[in-house]
Amino acid sequence: MQDVARGAALAFNASVVLRIGGAVFVACPDDRLQSLYYRVDAGLRAVWRHLRGSDIHPRVVREAEDANRALGEQARALCLPAEFLRGYRDLAAAALAHFARHETVSQDEMSALALETVGFLEAGVDSARDAVAFERSCQAATEALLAGWADDSLSTMREVRRQTDVWALSYQRFVTPEPGNDPDVAD
Repeated sequence: MQDVARGAALAFNASVVLRIGGAVFVACPDDRLQSLYYRVDAGLRAVWRHLRGSDIHPRVVREAEDANRALGEQARALCLPAEFLRGYRDLAAAALAHFARHETVSQDEMSALALETVGFLEAGVDSARDAVAFERSCQAATEALLAGWADDSLSTMREVRRQTDVWALSYQRFVTPEPGNDPDVAD
């Protein structure tokens, strides 16, 4: 198991990128771009396995980093604001670098970049109104969950992972809203 501060930071970073990635996923217009997204997603989901004590093959992270760069190069095909996609790419790159090479990015920096990135989504996609407020609530909820990391990191990680998946679905709805439904506000 990771030391307390590093484990909580990895979980926070993975949660940020995976939930915001929900919007990127639904914007992928074809299987080729979805495949790139899935490789980025796989690298970030490896954080959850790592935090449970599994060794992660460096190839998984390298492939995720390569896919993140390739997805960034194909950003025009995703029909989302270019600034949002650049921000997502930068968030994923920072989280993967922290995971793979212990290059740290502070939680404050990650949080600020996520809010800036989501601001571009909110400004550029009509159905993404209130995305910044939603991201703030997700970050606050994640921080509250991570307060229990030192006492029970495994249970805390599972709850963060579960909530992250729920929040990613809300990000998907920001991009392709269901008629009459607004994304849920995080608890």
